[in-house]
Amino acid sequence: MNIQGVYAVASVTDMAGAEEWYTALLARPADDHPMPVLTQWRNIGTAGIQLMVDAEKAGRSIITLVTPDIEREKSRLADLGLDLGQISRGDFGAIAEIADRDGNRIIIAEPPRGFTG
Repeated sequence: MNIQGVYAVASVTDMAGAEEWYTALLARPADDHPMPVLTQWRNIGTAGIQLMVDAEKAGRSIITLVTPDIEREKSRLADLGLDLGQISRGDFGAIAEIADRDGNRIIIAEPPRGFTG
């Protein structure tokens, strides 16, 4: 299989509200609106994120975003009124979690210093 890209998908109930929330989370507007039920951000690291209107599946998605500085992201999100939650640290970095308006879970992860994988 020749794969050109990978997208993480969050199912949402309200596209306009979800797009506003994810725009704040990602600190940039969406790149594309290919159809009324689909909004996407390209080049998020080496992948992409899509929001898909699907009321039946909304709130069941999980997306992990990896950042080199979880404390900085926690502070940035707090300034926007978004609570990242408690940061848990372990042998392989740190994680914290936030939920979007539909209850989809977004895990923010920080790898150990020097990790390049």
